[in-house]
Amino acid sequence: MIPKKHKALLQTIGAYADKLGLKAWIVGGAVRDFYLGKDTQDLDLTFEGSPEAVAGFCVKKWGGEKKRFSQFNTYRVKLTGGLKLDLVQARKEFYPRPGALPQVTPSDIKDDLFRRDFTANAWALSILPKNFGCSYDPFGAQEAIDKGVIKVLHSKSFCDDPTRLYRAVRFAGRFGWNMERCTKQLMRDAVREEYPLVLSRERIRQEFVKLLEEKKLRAVFSFMEKYDLAQFIYPGLKWNAAISKGEDSSVKLGICACLLADSGAEFLQHLHLPRETVHELMGAWTVYEQKQSPLSCLTPLQISVLRAVCPSLKPTALEPCFVKGGELREIGLSGRKISSNMERLCKLQWQGRITNKEQAMKHLEK
Repeated sequence: MIPKKHKALLQTIGAYADKLGLKAWIVGGAVRDFYLGKDTQDLDLTFEGSPEAVAGFCVKKWGGEKKRFSQFNTYRVKLTGGLKLDLVQARKEFYPRPGALPQVTPSDIKDDLFRRDFTANAWALSILPKNFGCSYDPFGAQEAIDKGVIKVLHSKSFCDDPTRLYRAVRFAGRFGWNMERCTKQLMRDAVREEYPLVLSRERIRQEFVKLLEEKKLRAVFSFMEKYDLAQFIYPGLKWNAAISKGEDSSVKLGICACLLADSGAEFLQHLHLPRETVHELMGAWTVYEQKQSPLSCLTPLQISVLRAVCPSLKPTALEPCFVKGGELREIGLSGRKISSNMERLCKLQWQGRITNKEQAMKHLEK
């Protein structure tokens, strides 16, 4: 199953791990995608023993950079060519409370696969020289993929990590799969018990952003709405075809804010986005709510948001108001007359009734 483009690299890593006395596998979503014939640039590697030396070897061999996550003895390596490797030590996980980050202890490959979100992702292929490419599938990953089902590995899966609810709808929408019968009931139980509420707003945002990056977004939203998961992101959030017009997740967040009307500002603030991003998206939302052309230039992101939610706008609607406040003073206006006339001009420009400065000045003369 291992594609030719990754074979030499994985053989090299496996040979080095073997010299160190480590057992090594490629695991998870990469194996699933190999089996489905899909390309992937993200490879998860698991070792029985510390992967530190292997991570250093990869950077030295192919160039790039590595980052260590100390609490899980995990290394993320970004190679010069763009390939991303996550190298982890095989471990067993224990969740001290619902939604908490897990406590981990070193273990073997079977325990490591058991901590995965779904059976389809609990599949490993050896990368050691003596049995390169040999499959280890203790939980029926191949069967789940063949049947096209999302199935959790144990009954407390969504309680331990409620983000798996959002991963379930992402994978279901992406691959066109269905929820396995018991998993379906566990999802409904988790929603009824409101498990996602134990997640931080940052973790909710991360899952929502990943969801927005899916290509089959309409299908993903359908599953999310079917299991009533959108309410935990923000009440009233629902599918609209305008969302699919966003070229990236930031634009799509801005579109969602506009579609939520007067709740859009609170939606953006609740996501705990970077301050600069909130400020920029709030600018687009404000223009949309006021339904009037801006006083200053909009950013490309703001224009993309507004074009998506208002596709029939004339091009000049999103340009800065043709007349400046100083020009109104020059013709003898002051105080409230300036602000009221500026507001009127911005609304007319938004509506397409004024499309250039000459028309704006004629309107003022009247």
